[in-house]
Amino acid sequence: MKTRNTPTRLDTRTLPAIAQRMKLLRLTTGLSAADFARKAGMTRAMWHNIETGFSRIGIDAAMKLCDKYHITLDWIYRGRLDARLPRGLAKRLQEVAETELEADA
Repeated sequence: MKTRNTPTRLDTRTLPAIAQRMKLLRLTTGLSAADFARKAGMTRAMWHNIETGFSRIGIDAAMKLCDKYHITLDWIYRGRLDARLPRGLAKRLQEVAETELEADA
């Protein structure tokens, strides 16, 4: 049995915030929605649905925006501007990645 405060989908709690950040990103670029959508590799309708909160931006499209505009997935999906890994964790992840690469060679 669902309570009043239980969302029916997780998306309903985060879509408005993601949509707002996507609109802010577009406005920051000074591009129209149609031009931004084209540069992002999607149709105007797809971008409209993302910017208005009707649908969530997919990971591939989000990664493309990250590369193009130097933003992070953490900012897109969570709104965090300071999304940096702790230095110790970043170093350890790099060490483990190098070990894995050596093991695969």
